[in-house]
Amino acid sequence: MYPPPISIASVIDARPLGAYRLRIFIVCFLVVLMDGFDTQAIGFAAKAMSSSLDIPIALFGQVFSAGLLGAMLGAFLLGPLADRFGRRWLLATSILIFSVFSLLTPHAPTLPELLLVRFLAGLGLGGAIPNLLALSAEYTPRPMRGMMTGVLYAGFPLGGAVGALASSHIVPHYGWPALFYLGGVLPLGLALLVIVGLPESLPFLLRRKDGQGAVRAIAARIAGRAPGSDRHVTYVDAEERVRGLPFRQLLSGGRLIATLLLWAGFFMCFVLLIVLVLWTPALLRGEGVAEHDAALVVALINLGSVAGTAAGGRLVDRFGPYLTLPMLFMLGALSVSPLGYVTQSLTSLAIAATLSGFFMGAGSSGLLSLAVLSYPSGMRATGVGWAMALGRMGQVTGPLIVGALLASGFSIKTIFLCSAVPAAIAAAAIFTLRVVRAAATTQGDTAAGAALPAALDGQ
Repeated sequence: MYPPPISIASVIDARPLGAYRLRIFIVCFLVVLMDGFDTQAIGFAAKAMSSSLDIPIALFGQVFSAGLLGAMLGAFLLGPLADRFGRRWLLATSILIFSVFSLLTPHAPTLPELLLVRFLAGLGLGGAIPNLLALSAEYTPRPMRGMMTGVLYAGFPLGGAVGALASSHIVPHYGWPALFYLGGVLPLGLALLVIVGLPESLPFLLRRKDGQGAVRAIAARIAGRAPGSDRHVTYVDAEERVRGLPFRQLLSGGRLIATLLLWAGFFMCFVLLIVLVLWTPALLRGEGVAEHDAALVVALINLGSVAGTAAGGRLVDRFGPYLTLPMLFMLGALSVSPLGYVTQSLTSLAIAATLSGFFMGAGSSGLLSLAVLSYPSGMRATGVGWAMALGRMGQVTGPLIVGALLASGFSIKTIFLCSAVPAAIAAAAIFTLRVVRAAATTQGDTAAGAALPAALDGQ
């Protein structure tokens, strides 16, 4: 007599990570690190590229936006494709896309060509993150998913920091093209690692007619058993089955309000994160802060963001998203608002900058953890991809808003005060999400209740 079917989630949750799953996590972390490096490489090289290509530096705002727009569309398009065709190959394809167009960047001598290659590189970058977050989450025990998601996404600002250090040596000695050659060659190795070293999504394999054999082999490695020892076991995916197009399911089955509130949180959080990185140096210089000191402040924002991003998921695991995230965003608002008023004291400025990076970085990784936990496996990459796409849309919008405020005559102090508004709105969105969840639970609305992570009930 054959044993009863076993939920694959019970296998994932019952065992510590172990070497096999840590390898999956490390490969995904390296991809995020490379994503952060490549996304910010254009900023490190912009001044040298402007002189070399005879493109006015003022036009590089269009170049930055082209990459961010590509990343937004990549998250929109490639996340849903992964839910339908598998995570591993879509992740490898995304990496190859940004690798190829990073290598082509030095061979784009005119502004239109540069805009095109950066847009296409961004397309690959945008598709990589939601797919690897979904894949790593599916191999992580549920109680650790928030923490591991946060640590994983900390690779993005860390990649930017590595890029800053690398560019300070590479650009003066080898020229700006070398930065893009490095940012293109390394991902080729990562794409090979993904194809050879990463398994496919277990829920995806279970949806295939011939998937049981592959699932058994992976489950044996996770459990530390000999291959073939569970040949009579049938594995099943106990998570909610997604029928029809995953995107349509984001806005149905009681998920509409929850999804829109999550999107609002992502949009507002990423508006402020990109403004902190891109506009703070210029705004502080306008308040009389020395160039070196302004650069130091931005470095501290990035370092704070690395620490916060790593910690955010763990805080969500420990205290729940509906308590943690509104608090992080409100503390972020309080840290950002005084930046324009403490410019006479470098110490005060450094403290405010570090706290701003920490709280907003923690908020961003906490949001990612919430997105990962909010959707079943059949639509997880779609859900995370669209949430990330809304965040990318915020990245495109944020710099334009600050530019419009400056053009309208707003003082720099007022602009920093206004920068606290997106953080406050993000806090309000997640707090409302908590209210919606509580109301659905009280009224016995199982459809709306299912739209939010059941593992976080009561938090």
